Amino acid sequence: MSTDAESCSRLQAAALVRRWRLRPPRLRAVPSEAPSEVAWPAAAAEARRSFAWVIHEQRLVGLLLVVLGAATGFVWLAAGSVARKPAVVVRAGPSLKAAAASFYGTAEVSYDQLAFFLHGCVPLLYACQVGRSPLLPLAEGLVAPEICREAEKRMAVHAAAMAAQGLTQALTLTDITNVVADAAAGRAGADLGGYLSVTTGEGKTQFFRWHGRAVVAVNPGSRLDPYPFYLLTLEAKSSRP
Repeated sequence: MSTDAESCSRLQAAALVRRWRLRPPRLRAVPSEAPSEVAWPAAAAEARRSFAWVIHEQRLVGLLLVVLGAATGFVWLAAGSVARKPAVVVRAGPSLKAAAASFYGTAEVSYDQLAFFLHGCVPLLYACQVGRSPLLPLAEGLVAPEICREAEKRMAVHAAAMAAQGLTQALTLTDITNVVADAAAGRAGADLGGYLSVTTGEGKTQFFRWHGRAVVAVNPGSRLDPYPFYLLTLEAKSSRP
C-alpha cells in the first residue's frame, strides 16, 4: 500500500513539474504605438448619444408624473371643498326672442305687423306716374282723410311738370326705428327712413333721401276693417326740391 501511495505522489509531482516547464513565456513590456484616444464610429456615437438622452427623458417623465399627481390631488381637494358650499344661481341674460320683443315693441303692438302696415300704406301716398296718382285711392280707409288731401295737394303741384317730362315717382322705406307703443291709449309711433326714386321717360333715375315720423292707432281687426292699424299723422321731409 505504501509503495502505491509513493508512486502516485511521484506521478503528481512529475505532472506539476511538466506543467511548470511548459508554461507560456512571459511577455516583455514593449512601448505601445496605439493612440491614447480613438474616435467613436458615427453609428456608435449616435447610439451612445441616444442612450444618454434616455436618462433625461426618464427624469422628465418622472417630473411630469409628479406634477400630474399634484394637480390631481389639488382637483380632489377643490372638489371636496366645493361640494360643501351652497349652490350659486346665475341669472342668464334675456333670450334673443325676448330681447327682440323688448326692442321692437310691446306684447300688444307687434313690430312685424306695424312694419308691414307702414310698408304697404305710406308708399301709396307718394306713388305718381306721369302726373297721375292711381294708387292714392287705395290708401283711403288706411290713413286719416287730411293725410290723403295733403298728398293730393303735394302731387298736384308737380303734376304738370311730371306729365310733361314723363316722370314716375316711388317711395321705398328702408328703416323703421324708435318704435314707441302706448298699449293703454292704443297708439304707436315710429321714425321712418327711405328714399324717393324719380325715373324719367328715358330710363334715368334719381334718388332723394326721405325721412318721416308716423303715429298710428291700434285697430281691432273686423270684417269691415281687417287692417290692424290706422295712420293718424305723418310728418315727412325729403331732399327733393
